[in-house]
Amino acid sequence: MENETLFLTIPAKINLSLDVTGKRENGYHTLRSVFQTVGIYDRMTITKTADKAPFVLKCSDPAIPCDARNLVWKAAAKLFGAEPHGLEITLEKGIPSQAGMGGGSADCAAALLGIRSLLTLALTDAQLLEIGASLGADVPFFLKGGTVLCEGIGEILTPQPALPKRILVIAKGSEGVSTPAAYKMIDALSDPPAPYTDNLLSHLQDDAETLFASCGNIFDAVTDLPEVETIRRVMREHGIRPVLSGSGAAVFGGCRNRAQAKKCAAALSAAGIPFTAVTETVPKGITIKY
Repeated sequence: MENETLFLTIPAKINLSLDVTGKRENGYHTLRSVFQTVGIYDRMTITKTADKAPFVLKCSDPAIPCDARNLVWKAAAKLFGAEPHGLEITLEKGIPSQAGMGGGSADCAAALLGIRSLLTLALTDAQLLEIGASLGADVPFFLKGGTVLCEGIGEILTPQPALPKRILVIAKGSEGVSTPAAYKMIDALSDPPAPYTDNLLSHLQDDAETLFASCGNIFDAVTDLPEVETIRRVMREHGIRPVLSGSGAAVFGGCRNRAQAKKCAAALSAAGIPFTAVTETVPKGITIKY
């Protein structure tokens, strides 16, 4: 039968800027941030199985749960009810975990888009965005992709003109960051850094040096893991300004060219950093192919 399987390519994100603007009564923090998709990918295959066959989720990373704790499973449950069925999803991880690069949220968004497409569900984009926001603050962005100003808890999206292609080096150590703990440290800051986002928005189309000099993340003020400090040091030694992504623990740096990025990535690997990548900004979000 036709259209029994589809394949999704799922880009990671970085935060070109990230400001925490407040805290709601329910405990959620509000933010103002420019999200940007980059060329590091997870890949997902969704296949129809027998109508009443149990839902199956498989993942290349054995550390990631393949049950109701997984956001992909939660996305299927939102579309099917408490016990999803009739589908098998296989996830090949390329986005590092606990990195602030949105891997879990990106996969959740891909599951929503993929299941809607494969089963031709009568859900509008607006309805899918609402479902996505109920599953995670970053999920709505990944339903769009590209360069987007995100506000509120991440659900208020204002797409920006696509960036000219920019070269990046991205690195992450073996340690992760507890997002709740990071927000507690933000709340405790007596002298938080000035907001970054408005300035960045005025420089998105400028040359690479001006753009990356305008990037900044409030979580840089509270994140001091040893590996993060090593990444920052190596990037600075190569003339690259390090910026945390999300609440961490991945750090990105914008580069003049690919040669500078490769030289820095080699130095990061030599310093014992387990994940290093030379990549670029990408203008599109999740792509689907049959």
